Amino acid sequence: MTGTHLPGDEAYFAEWAARRPGDRRSLPRARAVADRLLAGATPPPVLAVVGSKGKGTAALHAAATLSAAARPGGGAPRVGLVTSPGLRSNLDRIRLDGAAIDVAAYEDLGDRLRAARAAVPAEPGGYLSPTGAFTVAGVAWLTERGADALVLEEGLGGRSDEVSLFPPAVVAVTPVFREHGDLLGGTVERIAEDLLGVVVPGTAAVVTVPQDPAVAAVVHRAASAAGAEVVVVDAPDPALPGGLPPLVRSAAGLGVAAGRRLAARLGAEAPSDGLRDLLGTVRLPGRCSRHVAPGGAQVVVDGGITPEAVAAAAAEYAAWRGVRDTAVVCLPDDKPVDDCLAALAGFDRVLLARTGTHLPFAALARHGAVLDAADALREAARGGGFLAVGTQSFVADALTWLDVDTAPGYGPRP
Repeated sequence: MTGTHLPGDEAYFAEWAARRPGDRRSLPRARAVADRLLAGATPPPVLAVVGSKGKGTAALHAAATLSAAARPGGGAPRVGLVTSPGLRSNLDRIRLDGAAIDVAAYEDLGDRLRAARAAVPAEPGGYLSPTGAFTVAGVAWLTERGADALVLEEGLGGRSDEVSLFPPAVVAVTPVFREHGDLLGGTVERIAEDLLGVVVPGTAAVVTVPQDPAVAAVVHRAASAAGAEVVVVDAPDPALPGGLPPLVRSAAGLGVAAGRRLAARLGAEAPSDGLRDLLGTVRLPGRCSRHVAPGGAQVVVDGGITPEAVAAAAAEYAAWRGVRDTAVVCLPDDKPVDDCLAALAGFDRVLLARTGTHLPFAALARHGAVLDAADALREAARGGGFLAVGTQSFVADALTWLDVDTAPGYGPRP
């Protein structure tokens, strides 16, 4: 969910909102809707980003790398990007050459999606998921606008996600850990098998960060079965700007390496100087991003939901502010709440927050009173600064409260 809601959102969420107990998202339905929207057009080559955390950062840097590439005859590829979820609004999910889709185009695309859904016979027990709706609609819109390459971030899963409807030339794999086990599998191996299910014959490269041995074995099996090369990114790309927090730098480096691979498939190459300049324009709100709140409070916002990520965000905040005074944390019951709170033990004050109405916060409530997100942010701002960390829904609330402009993802070229 996002902090800002638009009238056109209804077209993307309608079938999920109307689902009945026992209904499941349907890939066949998503494929049929995609076929309607594409109307016979063939999407350009795809770079798919899968994993448990850091996907948005990797996807944005992969897209920027492709945009910085030059073809032998001159000119840069046009690059489409579909990510999940949005930052402040769902406009952020669909980008062309770094810029978010505008409201008018979004509303028009929603009308077309609604018509395509109506034209496809309903499937008993199956519905088009919101992430699937954004994926298929985004692919169709970007294809129409002449995108030469697409970067697609999975919404929930790999083989079981709508991103699998568009066979990728390159797959980027961020760190994989046990998350959404009830949907993707009860073990990290089964989760990895679902995520790596996007690797198919025709996939040229699987680009991954170092993984736990069990996950690495799945990566290599999937790549071997498809005849794809495995590329392990264990060092940052020199074209990345300095000062990125370690976890952000790792995900960004993965994206750059994957983007270089797809650029090469397009017969293009990203010159070091041009790439360095364009990567310097990448905006990463909600990834250890620094802001100044109304009234002057200094704020770091991060979507950390693991103890390691929360600790990294806390370290980034302390490095900027020189203190660990106030943290606001929002973690529903499906996250490792106790361990994440332990990572904030050095803070003088930790405020507990909830967002939305569809998530349970019983585990967080065992540690004290849980405030509505807006109330927690206002209370935190009474001090000199604070760290806001938690789910993407909470990040959206924080970015909206701070009035952060999330429309530009990167560019224009300096």
